[in-house]
Amino acid sequence: MTKPAAGLPLVELHTHLEGSLMPQRLIDLCERHGRPGLAARCLTPDGSAYRQGDFAAFLELYRDITSVIRTPADFHALALDLGRQFLDDGVGFAEVSVSVGVMLKREIAPGPVFAALAEAAAETAETSGVTMRWIPDAVRQWGVDEGWRAWEAAHAAGRACGVVGFGLGGDEAHGPAADFATLFAVVKAEGYGVTIHAGEVPAMGEAGRESVRQAVIDCGARRIGHGLAAAGDPGLLALLADRGVCVELCPRSNVATGGIARLEDHPLRAFLDAGVPCCLNTDDRTLFGLDLQGEYAAARESLGLAGEEAEGMINCALKARSDLETTD
Repeated sequence: MTKPAAGLPLVELHTHLEGSLMPQRLIDLCERHGRPGLAARCLTPDGSAYRQGDFAAFLELYRDITSVIRTPADFHALALDLGRQFLDDGVGFAEVSVSVGVMLKREIAPGPVFAALAEAAAETAETSGVTMRWIPDAVRQWGVDEGWRAWEAAHAAGRACGVVGFGLGGDEAHGPAADFATLFAVVKAEGYGVTIHAGEVPAMGEAGRESVRQAVIDCGARRIGHGLAAAGDPGLLALLADRGVCVELCPRSNVATGGIARLEDHPLRAFLDAGVPCCLNTDDRTLFGLDLQGEYAAARESLGLAGEEAEGMINCALKARSDLETTD
């Protein structure tokens, strides 16, 4: 498969480290941590791919796999695996989300983990030329206090470990972005990028659109993860376009989680036609068996993405990198 734009390296801004756990690595971790039966529950009978189901099944799968990512060595190995996936996929630069909120919940010390991730990123850059940076994130439904703990851990790791931004994920219905406005004001004041999952499920309707507004207006997000709920609101699309907020679109992931029924239903065209900066991403690449070249191919085939539009999206991702906002 060729790249969507000749000579232009791919950029991934929305991919989760934990969602990039390869099946064989899961098997190894389950054996290492004394949970051999867990891998069989998560994987297809031949062990080559993850079992697929509805969104509830996806959340259970995510809980299962993160339960065996425990030590700095585990994270180091996972990051090296991801670096090789990027190389094979033609991705030259990636900002990778890491759930520091989950680490803290599982009583895993973030400092040694981020040191291990920094080592893996340096090794990947040296051996393959692929650059990886880190976007730690908090889990919104666990509350603002836990969000502050996650930010403090991320800030302590800092630029020395390749941290370039801070994010917010989780259940939008039980963790309004506006609650975290003061936290993200501090994140921005420290010169880090702000990227927030918002409007991921169109079925949330106005609540999903309000989630996007809060992320942008209250928290000053420069990037929105998914953002599908915004597509049906011309005023909200205009807000995103006017403020230059980049929307990290993940079409095939949205189908896999049941956020949309068919790829043809994805509102990519609404964002492009409204002049909203946006780019394509895999989200949870190995859990769903995705790659970024495949995202561009699928958008071309099912959503009518033209070659110059694909090039524009890659350039948008280059310009929206959080590492461009950081200062020494």
